[in-house]
Amino acid sequence: MVSIRPARQADCAAVADIYRHYVEHTVATFDYEAPDREAWEAKLAAITSARRPFLVAADAAGSVLGFAYLGSFRDKRAYAWTAEDTIYLDPDAGGRGIGSALLGALLEAADPDNVRQVIAVIAAAGGEASIALHTKHGFTEVGRTPAVGYKFDQWIDCVYLQRPLR
Repeated sequence: MVSIRPARQADCAAVADIYRHYVEHTVATFDYEAPDREAWEAKLAAITSARRPFLVAADAAGSVLGFAYLGSFRDKRAYAWTAEDTIYLDPDAGGRGIGSALLGALLEAADPDNVRQVIAVIAAAGGEASIALHTKHGFTEVGRTPAVGYKFDQWIDCVYLQRPLR
């Protein structure tokens, strides 16, 4: 059984481990270096202080299987009510509906007075499952940016999807 709950500081080591896999082995993130536990603790504090959700999926033993949060879309003040969602699963946790449960809970936990629009920015190379997941949850494609990321000796396009909360 998997439960979705707000992330705690104690979850940040597992979050860092999950994310490290994607940094080191995929183009799902454009990071070249994985943030450490302390960086994730700071991110958790920043997101929750901005009154935005940061959630984890955990199994019955309490092991973190994935995480999701609503972060800033852009730093300019006019974007303050727009969030970018982030979702990552432990590589062994895919195909069990955990990503869908996390995204659904994330959207449900968002305060529509704080977040009016949610943007997903997905690497087109290998991002088909993430695009399908977001589409299932009411996101629509609003644009593509060709060759905007460079990782693992390849140029990568991004797909932008958007969903209003209201």
